[in-house]
Amino acid sequence: MADRKSDRRPRRLAIQDLDQIALDYLARFATSRKRVEEMLTRRIRKSTHFHGDDPAPLLAAIPAVIAKLERNRFLDDETFAGMKAASLTRRGTSQRQIGAKLAQLGIAAEDRGKAMAGLAEEFGNAEEAAAIAYAKRRRLGPYRARHIAGEQRLEQAKRDLAAMARAGFGFDLARRVLGAAADIDIEDDAG
Repeated sequence: MADRKSDRRPRRLAIQDLDQIALDYLARFATSRKRVEEMLTRRIRKSTHFHGDDPAPLLAAIPAVIAKLERNRFLDDETFAGMKAASLTRRGTSQRQIGAKLAQLGIAAEDRGKAMAGLAEEFGNAEEAAAIAYAKRRRLGPYRARHIAGEQRLEQAKRDLAAMARAGFGFDLARRVLGAAADIDIEDDAG
């Protein structure tokens, strides 16, 4: 049985189709200006390649479509950045990773800064709130289903601290959130 998606031919696009394609995309996904531009470019290139058309007029129309979406407030990078940053914080993502993710999504530095400042208003200490959410989600430290005793507890505490570090949280914050024993020596594992 043939795959349905591979049998579908891209329809021939006209400039007036771009507005509706962008609106349909925004109805399904909250996203950034960069992502909408990339999606429109992909769709245009696929269509024009298949039909043998010149992509230049359609590609030249993308900035006008984006401007219209921004004017009508369907597309707003500042608002999107704030919502995405808050969502990632609730999931347990460190501030460093949130900044990188927003940059990857094409959010301007000014909008990233506003989004990060907004986190302080919503969460207070956003980094600590994210670290606690991460520990709960991954069931680290005191959020583990069963408690471990003795030497295994020390080894598990080291693994939990390492997981927090890989997630982008500082050592002191991770120790505080995990309630890690003061006797954990990170230099111990050099061998």
